Amino acid sequence: MKELLLGEMEKLQRSSGAFTAAPSGDYRACWLRDHLYCVFAYFYLGDFEKLQKGIWVVFDIFHKYRWKIEKAICQPPGSNNVHEFIHSKYDPDTFNEITNDWGHHQLDAIGLLLHIVADLDFKNIRVIRNENDSKLIQLLVFYLLSVRFWKNPDNGMWEEGLDLHSSSIGAIVGGLSYINRRQIVVVPSSMINAGRDALNFILPNESHGREVDMAQLSLVWPYNIVSRDVADTILSRVKTKLVQRHGLNRYWGDNYFRSQNGVSGEWPMGFFWLSIIYSQRHEAEEARRWFERGLAEVVSGKHIPELYKNNEPNNHTPLAWAHALAIIAQVKIAG
Repeated sequence: MKELLLGEMEKLQRSSGAFTAAPSGDYRACWLRDHLYCVFAYFYLGDFEKLQKGIWVVFDIFHKYRWKIEKAICQPPGSNNVHEFIHSKYDPDTFNEITNDWGHHQLDAIGLLLHIVADLDFKNIRVIRNENDSKLIQLLVFYLLSVRFWKNPDNGMWEEGLDLHSSSIGAIVGGLSYINRRQIVVVPSSMINAGRDALNFILPNESHGREVDMAQLSLVWPYNIVSRDVADTILSRVKTKLVQRHGLNRYWGDNYFRSQNGVSGEWPMGFFWLSIIYSQRHEAEEARRWFERGLAEVVSGKHIPELYKNNEPNNHTPLAWAHALAIIAQVKIAG
């Protein structure tokens, strides 16, 4: 199964090295977050060459728009000028930005990059090629300072309305803390402290208006940025309130691909995310149970859909980063 899932995921990778989200419609684009989770799967597969090349794709995209990052550092973008933030979505061949009219301000994607770079440095896998890459990481730290990630809202993992999301703030705090521990660039301690204070104020909720969200699973894995008690609360809420027959709701009341019976879209990748977390906790039986629930939603023996609506997979099938999470979950179960 691992080889089948990997093969279908790699069919979504372009010659540039960028992963597209899915083979359908406007999903034939490279989202930074989706791409990074796909690339991270190569670490668990032991393919460090593909891992490095995948990270370099994101570096190259940011180098192309370095002027924009520098401009935002000097003049912070306003909430009405979302196109001035680092974009979340790119043409997979040219690395050009796609559309200004989008919820591009997604801080968790930047936190994920910082986390992976630091984590690979800890594991003696160098992805920083030269001084320009180091300067880019430093610029990203200054960018996060400029946008005041601990105080100003972002569009979150699901690129919707502006809010203060614990999943976004936690990603940044996790990434900055790890980069700081590895002494890769300079990170002002005041940034990390302000982020932790903001995160603790929101937790265990996702935001002031949302008690639970699948995005919060990232706070447990990969970031491991919350205490055991808070993680337990998040997991309990997710399992009690978001688990459906075919997958997890992103959050209660989600209107994206809502079924006729009122149930929000059911994302199979949530089962694999839970499996990864329980493997991290050394709860092998629970990890396998969630993994098998995820496998039950695979289409045609090799495709994981974005979600199910009315008991049918939607057209965004296969979803690349769902495949990545399934691959990681299987590797962890295998030990």
